[in-house]
Amino acid sequence: MTYRELLKESAVLKDEGRLLLMALMDWDLTAFLDRADSEASPSDVIRFWEAVKQREAHVPLQHITGKAPFYGRDFMVNGSVLIPRFDTEILVYEALKEIRKRQDQAEGEAEVLDLCTGSGCIAVTLRLEGAAGRITASDLSPEALETARKNAELLGASDIDFVLSDMFSGISGQFDLIVSNPPYIPDDVIRTLDPEVKEHDPYMALSGGEDGLVFYRIIAAEAGRHLKKGGRLFLEIGHDQGKSVSELLNKHHFTDIRVIQDLNGKDRVITCSTDLKIF
Repeated sequence: MTYRELLKESAVLKDEGRLLLMALMDWDLTAFLDRADSEASPSDVIRFWEAVKQREAHVPLQHITGKAPFYGRDFMVNGSVLIPRFDTEILVYEALKEIRKRQDQAEGEAEVLDLCTGSGCIAVTLRLEGAAGRITASDLSPEALETARKNAELLGASDIDFVLSDMFSGISGQFDLIVSNPPYIPDDVIRTLDPEVKEHDPYMALSGGEDGLVFYRIIAAEAGRHLKKGGRLFLEIGHDQGKSVSELLNKHHFTDIRVIQDLNGKDRVITCSTDLKIF
């Protein structure tokens, strides 16, 4: 049986079958096209069908392969971290624009805090895309921090400071930017999500409490003390949270509040500034 024939037998997975096979074999598209008609080894056939069974049981493809693409790189993922998603690339893109603007204006190297780092995809990407200043990445979960450290090492960004912290409790000093993708899904909504999300992403990485705003309240109340004068806050938000999060930030005297849409025209990122004298 060739690899192409093996894929035809797994038609139930449609296009995912090819992605699954390529990930298991560590092939890019060129390698797949070169080898698709060669004979599949018995061990590869067994591995593939075991993976197919997992996928049919709603195990995320990223957990089966152990990696997820983000901003052009593969990040190691497991059950202790939220699987990186495209929405968060928009958050990184907006933060990078601010970092590069500061560098172009000779304001010095921006110091960055990545709050609720999870897999470390935000902090690591910022470093590898040119953020030259001190980067601190924090999380409440020791297992998540260990995954983030490994990603930093594997991808060549080992100079990031990783801190075990419940939100700001273990954070000291001030930063030019605070970037965060906090948990923001209301608890009753989590119950309606696809099985591969609600049964495999960590609940603590999804749950934003009854209304989804628990962590935004903490950030709005405490972030100002950890931002330098003129510093900026960048937050990923749910598509229906732009107004409510803006109101929270305004209540705590943040200025220049902007809501940024994703490619589908839905609210996805909110950014604002602070004047140190207020806090």
